[in-house]
Amino acid sequence: MLKEKYTKLKYLLRSIANFRQNKICPFCGGEKYEVVDRKYFFTSLLRCKSCGLQYRFPKDTKKFLNNFYQEEYSVDVHMITDLPNEKNLNQLKADNFSQLRNYSKYIMAINSDKNIRVVDYGCSWGYSLFQLKNSGYDVQGFEISVPRAEFGKKLNVEIVTDNKKIRSGNDVILSSHVIEHLSDIKDLLDIAREKLTHNGALIVFCPNGSKEYRVREPDLFHVNWGFIHNNYLDPNFVTNIFKQNPYLILTGDWDFDENNIIKWDKKTQVNTNEKSGKELLFIVYPNIKI
Repeated sequence: MLKEKYTKLKYLLRSIANFRQNKICPFCGGEKYEVVDRKYFFTSLLRCKSCGLQYRFPKDTKKFLNNFYQEEYSVDVHMITDLPNEKNLNQLKADNFSQLRNYSKYIMAINSDKNIRVVDYGCSWGYSLFQLKNSGYDVQGFEISVPRAEFGKKLNVEIVTDNKKIRSGNDVILSSHVIEHLSDIKDLLDIAREKLTHNGALIVFCPNGSKEYRVREPDLFHVNWGFIHNNYLDPNFVTNIFKQNPYLILTGDWDFDENNIIKWDKKTQVNTNEKSGKELLFIVYPNIKI
């Protein structure tokens, strides 16, 4: 608890120190914005008027975040960020990490072939890779945190910490609750385009920053940006950046009916009418144009 308070205090002091930073969109470089929300006077959630990205101001640099995620990062769901001891790890493996979401059903919903290659971008210490490998997939993980990637060796999965070592020719790139942390979303999108096959899919889960969710849960909306969350995506931003690509956009409360994915023809653009869910899921084929 003391460590968490100390980390948040440093975040506030960092925000004060960077308060004169230029308000430039980290995605498109746009300089026109509107203020969506504020915290502690020194931090704001801004929406770019050019691309629609909602981003935190002041922003963190890529160098700062790289250092931060080596040691300081921790969240309330401790299994995600904290490394278990040997006894607990063996129990988790025996149970196939059943307390955590298994992404196999979502991958199966877009590609029923088990003989495909999957990359988990931002895989922490590899529990999702362990599950996917047990489901029969050829998996590789990318993780910025070197200590967590090293720990992943205990699960007998491959995790690289240099994005240049992400292999090519993948059928799926999965990224769950990572994009909101990035200093530059373009990094993930460029990697997806480069490392996916022509028919490969990008699957992204993240908090939902829609106006509809804010109306439904104003307090949680306020909590969900800032500190470790640099970006707060909404369906409108996704439709804007993938204007030329097939996509499926859904929101939900931490569970999605894979039948909605199966029914999608993977050739058209489908944006959900229900935008008030807590979580945003979008699936896109970034190398296919329509």
